[in-house]
Amino acid sequence: MYVVSYFTDTDEALHLAYSHDGEEFSVVNGGRPVLRGTVGTGRLRDPFIGVGPDGLFHLLATDGWTSPCIIHATSADLLTWSDQELLPVMTEVDGAHNAWAPEFFLDRGTGLYHLIWSSVVESGSTPEGRDYEHVGQDHRIWHCTTEDFSTFSAPDVFFDPGHSVIDATVRQLDDGGFLMAFKDERGTNDLATAHKDIHLTAFETPGGPYAAGTGPVTPSVVEGPSIFRRGGELVMIFDHYLEGRYGAARSKDGVDWEPVSLALPPGMRHASVLETPLPPSIPPC
Repeated sequence: MYVVSYFTDTDEALHLAYSHDGEEFSVVNGGRPVLRGTVGTGRLRDPFIGVGPDGLFHLLATDGWTSPCIIHATSADLLTWSDQELLPVMTEVDGAHNAWAPEFFLDRGTGLYHLIWSSVVESGSTPEGRDYEHVGQDHRIWHCTTEDFSTFSAPDVFFDPGHSVIDATVRQLDDGGFLMAFKDERGTNDLATAHKDIHLTAFETPGGPYAAGTGPVTPSVVEGPSIFRRGGELVMIFDHYLEGRYGAARSKDGVDWEPVSLALPPGMRHASVLETPLPPSIPPC
């Protein structure tokens, strides 16, 4: 079973859709949000859902454009959620402007959960007066670790290729290594721009060293990659955010990718796909 979490431009809140085959997705709750932001800015963007050490679904989300915190909540059924809290992941970092597109992944070898997100850090400066929505800034991928989602390590840079990158997503592979997709955030928000596309790298240990990158593996202009396994292949979805549509690609080996067609909800923005048994609270197709 596949559950996709997303927001829309008209409703910055948690929306869900699901699929039995990883190809045809049906919306939950008639396409209406299942959860709205109640903390911080009240905006809930870039939602990501994974399973935590307690067996519950853990939601992470972006708290607006310039918040140094990320939203966290838990659920047993994907529809009823705990009180939301703000995780102050970047509040103690001098010059931290934001914390975008948070996700987490489990390192099965250590049992640690790694939270990753994108941040601009410019010591002595603030985000006031900058157009984060339309103008690219100088991001890197940051992270912290946790065993229980109650206490967290200090934040640190996770991935820095020497230029702006956002929207990292990590999948641990069967051999124990990790595959990471990320957006090259250089360029401008224009369909004729260079960059603004998805690249891949691999690593054996969280934090690197990183293998030589592969890419771009998508067209431009896209963002928000998410990777899931469907049968014997990997499928990546990505947001054509200037065109209001979604794209997808598939790969047998995580290196060579080809376009594939999926039926995804209209209006979907920055989605993440969770592979999980379908909770009984969500009706089957």
